[in-house]
Formats: sequence, C-alpha cells, structure tokens
Amino acid sequence: MTRVNSTGKESSSNFSPDNGTGLAVRTAMKDIFESLRTVNSAAGDPSGAANLAAYQLHINTTSNELKIRNAANSDFIVLGDVSQTNFGFLSASGGTLTGVLAATAGSNTAPALHFGDSGTGLYKKASNQLGFTASQAAIAFADQNSFTIENQKELRLLENSGSEYVAIKAPASLAANLTLTLPVAAPTAASTVNAGAGYALIAIDESGSLGWGLAGGAEGAAGSNNQVFWENDQAVTASYTISTGKNAGSFGPITINSGVTVTVGSGETWTVV
Repeated sequence: MTRVNSTGKESSSNFSPDNGTGLAVRTAMKDIFESLRTVNSAAGDPSGAANLAAYQLHINTTSNELKIRNAANSDFIVLGDVSQTNFGFLSASGGTLTGVLAATAGSNTAPALHFGDSGTGLYKKASNQLGFTASQAAIAFADQNSFTIENQKELRLLENSGSEYVAIKAPASLAANLTLTLPVAAPTAASTVNAGAGYALIAIDESGSLGWGLAGGAEGAAGSNNQVFWENDQAVTASYTISTGKNAGSFGPITINSGVTVTVGSGETWTVV
C-alpha cells in the first residue's frame, strides 16, 4: 500500500514527474505507478492540492472505503467497503439487507415501490400511512388505527377454487362514520327441530354493537315443515332496555333475576302473556 509522494514531481501535481535526469524521472514514475497499483491507498484521505484531482480514486485503509473525488474536486464520495464482498452492497440476485431501506414518498400514480408495473405498488399516502395503489388508482391504506379500503371498493372473500367470491363494501354515501362491532363469542347451539331455526347477527344498540338473535320462523315437529311454536327463555339474566319507539312481548311466566332490570320507557310497552 502506498500513496504518491512529492519527491521529483511537479509542484501542482504529485502524479506528474518533474523535468530531471533519467534516474530522477524514473524514480518519480515508479512512485506514481506503485501508487496507482494500490489505488492510492493509505491511512485517511489524501489532502493538499497537489494530491487531489476530480474523479481521482483512492482507498482509505483506516475505514476500508474505496472513494472517488467528486466532479467539483471539493469532497470524496464513498463507493464501498473493500473488506466486504460486492463492496458490502446487496446483489441484484438477492440477499439479506442488514440496514434500513428508505424510499421516497411516491404517490398513487407513481408509487415509491412497484413490482414491474410502475403504477402498482406502495407509497406514503400521508404521515404514518402506507398506501396501496393499482393501475395508478388508490386502493387502500394502513395506519396505526386501521386498514382502510378506499372509494367504495370491495373486500372479497374467495371460495376454495378462487373463481367466485363474497364481497363486502360500504354504501355510496354516509352521513357519518358507522362502526359495527362483532359479538365476543359464538351463539349457543340453536334448536335443530326446524331447519329454518338458527341465529342471526342483529344490532343490539344504537352504537353499532352486534349480537346474536333467533332467526327463522316458528318451530314445528321434527321432520315436518310446520312452523307453529315460538319459544323464548323463562328468565331475564341481563339488564335490558326496550328500544325507544318499540314494544316488546314475551311468553310467561318470566323471572327477572336478582340484580337485573328491564327498563320500559314512557312511550313503550312490554307485554307478557
């Protein structure tokens, strides 16, 4: 490892031999060739006008970095680490990225990361929001609160073969946000006497909380299509308020458990027969 010295060189450039005897010129040229052979390597970066030129290469043996002088001859640009394969860069054929990968924000029409289609990929929609775009159209975004599907697009659940699907989507217009909250558990086993009996998701309050309610018609004898018998439980085990503007009915007798209340507003009725 060597870096060109100033002996026998022009005052303006240590890479140019000064006029002199054959031996002096030969010695200066040998020093220059030795420096070029080792890519002008030595500890630290070269300094001084006579040792610097635009696009000049050198190796800093302290940091093991291959550097090149910029076009303005005002600073060095790091090209890579000579102690690592491929200068420590990720190969085009793939590999493991050990540092942080940062990209530009991009947009829905020109995503920062795309996959062979310049209009389909990922971009920064807003602060702390990761946007998804396809054919330059915003599809969805994710943030710390939710995954949001945009522009009344569908959430599709494909069948096993992948050709048919069930889709869920928002209405075309909403007066306010609507949140539907699923029940915390599955319903208890429904009666199997009538094939039409079962449970359905119903709204249990005006906040969008969903619960399980009996679905289907009245039940009949096993193996028949008769729908004759309506059934309800015999005890109220959780407090309940009759919905405003609604009436309720039950088949009695009904027991209201201790600590449980049934609230009937002034404009509603609850009839037990």
